[in-house]
Amino acid sequence: MQSQINRAAGGESSALPPVLATTDPARAPDRTGGEGHSLLASSGPRISPGDAADLARQFYGVDGKVRMLSSERDANFHIQLPGGEQALLKVSNSMEDRAETGMQTAALMHIAAVDPGLPVQRIHAAKDGSAWVLIDGPFGDRHIVRLMSYIEGTMLSVAEPLPGLHFEIGRTLARLTRALRGFFHPSSGRFLQWDIKHAGRLRPMLEAVEEPALKARVVRLLERFDTEIGPRLPHLRAQTVHNDFNPHNIVVDGPHAARVTGVIDFGDMVTTPNVCDLAIACSYHLIGETGSLKPVEDLVAGYASVLSLEPEELDLLPDLIRLRHATTLAITSWRARKYPENAAYILRNAAASRRGLEILDSLDPSATNDALARAAARGTLTASAGNN
Repeated sequence: MQSQINRAAGGESSALPPVLATTDPARAPDRTGGEGHSLLASSGPRISPGDAADLARQFYGVDGKVRMLSSERDANFHIQLPGGEQALLKVSNSMEDRAETGMQTAALMHIAAVDPGLPVQRIHAAKDGSAWVLIDGPFGDRHIVRLMSYIEGTMLSVAEPLPGLHFEIGRTLARLTRALRGFFHPSSGRFLQWDIKHAGRLRPMLEAVEEPALKARVVRLLERFDTEIGPRLPHLRAQTVHNDFNPHNIVVDGPHAARVTGVIDFGDMVTTPNVCDLAIACSYHLIGETGSLKPVEDLVAGYASVLSLEPEELDLLPDLIRLRHATTLAITSWRARKYPENAAYILRNAAASRRGLEILDSLDPSATNDALARAAARGTLTASAGNN
């Protein structure tokens, strides 16, 4: 597809607005507000498939069959090119912080340069060589437009994992973390409540957790965070990480999944301890009525086969997994109360988070730590065997 973009450098004129900014989004007006302005509450860009086709043709020299994809806050379009190649045209919500859009774009470009084999989307340059263009919407609102490669496959959230997949998930996350090790962007230092290191700031949201026993459990966990867990986090390895390695952001090779074929959605990227990122990934794989830790052990082993884990990281991992569940319960309860018309969608992960807390609390803490340490050692041995 890149060759097609280059061949179309001359392009043709269009009635659509011209490019209004360079690749530096900070130079454009930012409509992300403070209190009273919510990206998730705002409507998405009012761009039709026909508009998207015109944008792709004018700014990227790409012409193909366009269909709209579902999206919570942006306007996304799949483009099928005549030669069989596929692309994704993303028109960002006008309320999105453009500096954060810049961070996500720069991160994808960095990953492509550092580890080209990682299955993340590739940014395709516009005809003027920029990583995106800025357009005026139909009501004067401005949107960033990017063209990316399209990752085809099945979302892990609707797939059945085959043996070995959880090891592969951990390995892919570690490769991604390693690729981002040298990446820096000012926006990665932002405050994001989904970042586990900020768990202590969840308290104002807990009033929305209606079940008294669950609320009490989360309160006790946050008290432990303040006194025992949080003070240890600044001493751990930290960098910019994906921060949302969940099954809705992982693409696999089919309904019966053996391989990771894609990683999407870098919208929650922050600088935080590496093990917080791992804890987020692990939190989604405490599954089954028996509460088996095996999928998490395999994920940790896969991670350790690429990046070794330090003893203190392993020691904190179970509590950090609990804190991810607590974060999900607090934020989703608060948002569901604020936006009751969308409560069912907002609370879709609440039951799994409640179950995750129950599973961890049912396991013997020493046995859990020992199992995770053995899993990390297994991953390290796998890496050593592969290097011989």
